[in-house]
Amino acid sequence: MFQSNVFPYLLLFLFTGGTSCKKNPHATEPPQQQGIVTQQPKGTPVGENYTEMVGSAGGTVTSSDGLLEIEIPPGALTADTEIGIQPLRHTATSPIGKSYRLTPHGQTFKKSVTVRFNYWKYKDVLGSALAPEIAFQKESGEWVCTGGNVNDTARKIISVQTGHFSDWALIASMELSPVTKTLGVGKTVTLKAFRYVFPDVGEWLAPLSLPNAGTGKPKLIEKQYIRKWTLHGPGKLETKGSEAVYTAPASAPAHSTATISLELNVNGKQVLLISTIQIVTEGIHISIDGGEWQSYPGWAVKMDELFRFSMSNIRSSEDMPQIVFQWPENDKMKSDGLLFWSMDDEDRTDVNFEYDEPDFRRMWISIFDDGLRTFDSAGFLHVEETEESGTKYISGSFFIGKAGLLDRENGQQIKTGNINGTFKVQRRW
Repeated sequence: MFQSNVFPYLLLFLFTGGTSCKKNPHATEPPQQQGIVTQQPKGTPVGENYTEMVGSAGGTVTSSDGLLEIEIPPGALTADTEIGIQPLRHTATSPIGKSYRLTPHGQTFKKSVTVRFNYWKYKDVLGSALAPEIAFQKESGEWVCTGGNVNDTARKIISVQTGHFSDWALIASMELSPVTKTLGVGKTVTLKAFRYVFPDVGEWLAPLSLPNAGTGKPKLIEKQYIRKWTLHGPGKLETKGSEAVYTAPASAPAHSTATISLELNVNGKQVLLISTIQIVTEGIHISIDGGEWQSYPGWAVKMDELFRFSMSNIRSSEDMPQIVFQWPENDKMKSDGLLFWSMDDEDRTDVNFEYDEPDFRRMWISIFDDGLRTFDSAGFLHVEETEESGTKYISGSFFIGKAGLLDRENGQQIKTGNINGTFKVQRRW
């Protein structure tokens, strides 16, 4: 059963979001200077700090969201120590999810401890299975990769050993940007192959194994690594080195998808970068658990007093569902961004989805229950602000992995499923 405080919140969410009417980490514009290690501000807390006492016998501490684990071996500590994990807003150039402040800040150990990230929640926005890297933020503000990562791509777990605590996070070491994109019929988008890590010595490697590789403004991947571009799906692709231009077809169904892959060869290792382009038309288009696609008219509004945005379908008859999305404004006070489902965050920062069936007896939501506790669903919400002939829109795509289907009468989860969709609706701001 869901935690007792979740269901009342969802009811409030429905009535506030359904009736009212971050900075994008995957920049598509090239930097003026490429390959520059940059200093970034410290992340600010998001949610509560989880703490647990660990002594000389060692132990394992897991973050409240279940995505970060610290394994402390026997003898690493000489006295009982309160170990804390504080989620933060990620400030690296190519962030994956949140960063985490491991406390006591600056704590050192007699033996190396293992910092382990589970990235299953973010797998659908990674341009490559080899893209995730573990990094920590130096006091100077630079994010630095440690090297020596062990990446279990099957289980979506990556780990590293360290002798100190600071702010730790996952970053994307490389990507085909944009990783995900929505595009109108006949429109074009420029794709660029970037890397974000710059070792002090030696050649760029994949997966990264050299220590002290700084991160910062992206660099176009060098031409000697480029092997082959491939387009699967509708449209046309024109390539030149580490860049390509994709043109959508003149007409296509609302849920058409084009997948573009770029094959690299780095130090004899094959690396594949992926970008997914969704062709969109007006409306909210949704498929639940692999079922038939359904389309509904919709709109989006800005809730100034809450610093949030809301998008919903227009429920014009009783045989239609009620669909509601809510998400926070980004650093520029706009709706654009690549966001991850986070119903357990603070009210102003959480990202929510709710789909009420027409009779309002059951609803799909962006959290699920594993039998012990609730977790935010995997997947993403990608939003872009656009304007066409004087009409303002938001368009984008979404995926919810392990969405929970909830019985509204008793609050119990019936099952989990996957939800796919695209949207293009008029915005009223």
